[in-house]
Amino acid sequence: MKHVLFNKFNSLKYRILIVGLLSIITVLPTSAANTAKSIEDVKIRMDFLEGNLKDLLGNIESKTDYRFFYTDQAVKDSEVLTLDRSKGTVADILKELARLKNLHFKQVNNNISVKYLGENQDQNKVEIVLERADINVKGKVTDKSGEAIPGAAISVIGTTVGTITDIDGNFSLTVPEDGELMVSYIGFTTQRIQINSRSIINVTLEENIAGLEEVVVTALGIKREAKSLGYATSTVESEEMTINRTPNFINSLQGKVAGVNISSMGSGPQGSSKIRIRGVSSFGGNNSPLIVVNGVPIDNTNFGVSGDVSEVGSNRRSDSGDGLSSINPDDITSMSVLKGAAASALYGARAKDGVIMITTRNRASGSGIQIELNTNYTNDTPLDFTDYQYEYGQGEGGLRPTSARPVSGVWSFGEKIEPGMTQILFDGIEVPYTAQPNKIRDYYRNGSTLSNTVTLSSGGENGGFSLSVANMDSKAILPGSNYNRKTINLGFTQNINKLTVSGNINYSKEDRINPPNIAEQDFSPVVIYTLASTMPLDLLEQYAFDENGDEFPYSRFTNRTNPYFALSRFENNIRDRVYGNITARYDITDWLYVQGRFGQDFYSRDSEYNLPTGSQRQSSPPPGFVNGQYVQDIRRFREVNTDFLLGMNKSFGDFGLMVNLGGNQMYRKLDVNTLLGENFYTRDLYTIGNASKITTNYSISERQVNSLYGSTELSWKGYLYLNGTVRNDWFSTLSPANRSIVYPSITGSFVFSQAFENLPNWMTFGKIRVAYAEVGSDTDVQPYANNLFYNINQQQFPNSNGVAQPVGSVSGSVVPNSNLRPMRVREKEIGLEMTLFDNLRFEVSYYDKLSSDQILQAQISNGSGYVNQLINVGESENKGVEMYANISPIKTADFEWNFGANASYNQSKVLSLGDDVDGSFITVGLAEFHGELRQEVGKPMAQLYGWGYLRDEQGRQVFDPNSGRPLRSNEQLNFGSAIPVWVGGFTNSFNYKKLSFSFLIDFKLGHKMISGTHTNAYRHGLDKATLVGREQGYVVGDGVNPNGEINTAQAPVQTYYETIRSGRMSEQSVFNAGSWQLRQLTLGYDLSSLIPQNNFIKGLRFNVVSNNVAVIKKWVPHIHPDQNGIISDNMAGLEATGLPVTRSIGFNLNVKF
Repeated sequence: MKHVLFNKFNSLKYRILIVGLLSIITVLPTSAANTAKSIEDVKIRMDFLEGNLKDLLGNIESKTDYRFFYTDQAVKDSEVLTLDRSKGTVADILKELARLKNLHFKQVNNNISVKYLGENQDQNKVEIVLERADINVKGKVTDKSGEAIPGAAISVIGTTVGTITDIDGNFSLTVPEDGELMVSYIGFTTQRIQINSRSIINVTLEENIAGLEEVVVTALGIKREAKSLGYATSTVESEEMTINRTPNFINSLQGKVAGVNISSMGSGPQGSSKIRIRGVSSFGGNNSPLIVVNGVPIDNTNFGVSGDVSEVGSNRRSDSGDGLSSINPDDITSMSVLKGAAASALYGARAKDGVIMITTRNRASGSGIQIELNTNYTNDTPLDFTDYQYEYGQGEGGLRPTSARPVSGVWSFGEKIEPGMTQILFDGIEVPYTAQPNKIRDYYRNGSTLSNTVTLSSGGENGGFSLSVANMDSKAILPGSNYNRKTINLGFTQNINKLTVSGNINYSKEDRINPPNIAEQDFSPVVIYTLASTMPLDLLEQYAFDENGDEFPYSRFTNRTNPYFALSRFENNIRDRVYGNITARYDITDWLYVQGRFGQDFYSRDSEYNLPTGSQRQSSPPPGFVNGQYVQDIRRFREVNTDFLLGMNKSFGDFGLMVNLGGNQMYRKLDVNTLLGENFYTRDLYTIGNASKITTNYSISERQVNSLYGSTELSWKGYLYLNGTVRNDWFSTLSPANRSIVYPSITGSFVFSQAFENLPNWMTFGKIRVAYAEVGSDTDVQPYANNLFYNINQQQFPNSNGVAQPVGSVSGSVVPNSNLRPMRVREKEIGLEMTLFDNLRFEVSYYDKLSSDQILQAQISNGSGYVNQLINVGESENKGVEMYANISPIKTADFEWNFGANASYNQSKVLSLGDDVDGSFITVGLAEFHGELRQEVGKPMAQLYGWGYLRDEQGRQVFDPNSGRPLRSNEQLNFGSAIPVWVGGFTNSFNYKKLSFSFLIDFKLGHKMISGTHTNAYRHGLDKATLVGREQGYVVGDGVNPNGEINTAQAPVQTYYETIRSGRMSEQSVFNAGSWQLRQLTLGYDLSSLIPQNNFIKGLRFNVVSNNVAVIKKWVPHIHPDQNGIISDNMAGLEATGLPVTRSIGFNLNVKF
């Protein structure tokens, strides 16, 4: 993981130009001796800047092995000279002296002659002659992954001798046997290597993340020097997503990027990912970043539980993925995260939550035809974190089931388990009354994921192409649940003189079969986690259906569906998606260009699902019919982006000017057609035609945003930068008076390590940056929010002429607001970036983000005929610090240890809810069981509230004097925020020759959770805390009665522990939601060196990988900390049981031909 990653120049044309420049800079007309070093390679710091020539040269002699000889004694005068610099190479100092005194210096090994030039002003003022003994050296230059680097510059320091590597990274050179090689390539750290009479020298270059001339891709795909940026960005290497991977690739980046919180939902491999950058900025349920692929935004709607889409019918709580799930990570070459408002300001109204920019392949990394195979396989084991009691078994009131058809299947308040005991279940079968502790592992199967990608690519001087075909099969741990994704990616680039045409077309087909239902009372893992401690799963499976095919009753809670009966529920989702773009750029001059781009994202999503006939929870159908539901949902989505850009980048002496002017038109259309069928004529035939009751719904929405934008960057001497941007968006969905909105930004960057020459040599790079920007949101004002709609009633009434006519009525209870506008985010940012000793790199950023004009519902007069009106009143803030550091504590020729760490601290606060909101808070989410989420003025965002235990002034718990049950608090209690305060991770990687090993530890800290899983385990008698009182058959609560007297009332065991549900007392189930996790392990070996030369296999690497390896520390019981299945921010911290998290172990194989 690196913060700034320079993408290799793929075009051979550019590579030749760069190699030429490097040759001019690094290869100087000198020669080398066996022991002497060129004066151009020896750096010194002068002890003084003023003195006569003899004193200044004497100072150089005292610091080096060089000795000066005067061929003209006239130069040895007492004139005082003043140097402009105190440090640099010896050659730099001598050149300045030569200018001041019109001298000529000639180096012969360690001897330097000095003479006066007189009138001969044209002679070279510094000459270097070093003697040498030559040998022939061969070798290969590769990157850390073993991939050959063609076009790398190899030169002998202090000579004119040099070459470049061929297409396979090989080189051959005649060099001094005791000389020193310099190996360099754009984007990589230059290496100096002592030859030491060796004939074979292989070099591994490392990517340079702190170099001054690195280039990064910013908003709109504009390339800028990294040192010029006044804001924080992070760039992710493709290997982070392709080696140790997950079906939704973004999950593999958890804990790797500062300021970015990624959560994989408890919904299986087909599910969505939750990405939050710099906390949560709005009161809405979706604070996801904008996703941009190859410069064009794509849709990232999630179909998660309580997500972006409301489903039709009952018991539809599955997660069928998001927009990112259709991307094949093998097609990604780089990914940049634009975190703050300044970084993403050019995206205007779509930028409040940051931007993730993805670049996919459009040509080979080198020249010629290349074929690559990437194979990944993982086996996924469901993790069981339940810590239940197995001393007492199924039953209620202290009795086990002893007669047929018991309905205590989810209650563990039976008798104490003793050897030889039996129980009567279902239709009278007698089975042993023994503990059944492995339900999670016995019900869920091992999952697996196999993906294969074959890529054919080419590269040459004028461009190239890349074509990949991939298939991924993922078997979820829920029986019958599978996910298949097929992708084709075609990218190309072609240079025709000054015209460059490039494009990408990505096609994906995703088949989701039976994505698991989660986070609800029935048809979900909630049932597995509440089954009685002695319930045999094999018997539960045998008796899933009765003789009529209906669910066999086993629980008096009818919404605890038998988990094997639940498997008769089906859901099929098929999504075909095509997204891509074509870009044409014409270089008018070497500093001016014009670019046009057209991009489109289209998908068709067809889904069908049912509510099985005969489940206990359903009401009886009309006579002659069978109950159940069947839903067909068809969606068509299209987003078209058309933009142009005019750019210039020109220097005027010490000043540089970069200007970009452009515009964009975004058009989006979504139509949804849904059919709900109920009460079927024929059993087990789930079709619309078989339904006696059909409910139809069709909706269509269109939206267009026209935009103009511009950016200007002014630089001075390559170390001082000032950048400003402005974007104006015109919205089709807002009222005409409020349709135009402007979003500005301004940033500054000062590279002080380049500006000040007297800084210590160990300070390699240093930069201070500041930024301010304003951006918005395009998700909180829905299309047609300013319109009124009407319905046509089925009933007809006669008009004045007695003719029957339909009657219309206004639809909805929210009156439009013509002044409604999208929320606005204003953000200030300051940062420091440094590299010390060419080794320690660190970055720290502070941000202060103010979100205003948040949209809330305000009550209006009943006389208006409406209930609410949407208004812009909400205001909140986010403040935080992001930190990143990387160091190589040990680095030798064969071994390297690299350590990286990132951490982010984020605090939020609700500042205002407006005068029209009743009270100081709004409730934005209600839990499945109990508890709620509020936004409360003066407190951090996402406050958890719930009923607690009543306590007196001394803090003692109060119990009912008659029943002995705990009494409920008079008002709901505040339990803290559901948003993490600290998020980060630590990466250690070790490389020994061709062997590599790495591991990642991540953490999330400082937030709370109301655990619905714990609530159920407690009230159903599974939690170990419910063992208290079992022996006696009653519980005497530790506290007082309402009169302040010591409580002596005895409460029946089951009644006592059920109180937290009947009284909706959340306090018992509040936990620290934080965790420390060993997230990833990767062990790899590069086998390329073992392949015989001239073999058709050019590269081979094998990795053993593991994900979700271990939970080092957690506080919530019975579940994995990431197991919550609800994606909405308005349900954060209100945990409802999701699918068990899995530990994956597998391998990655990469073969290059």
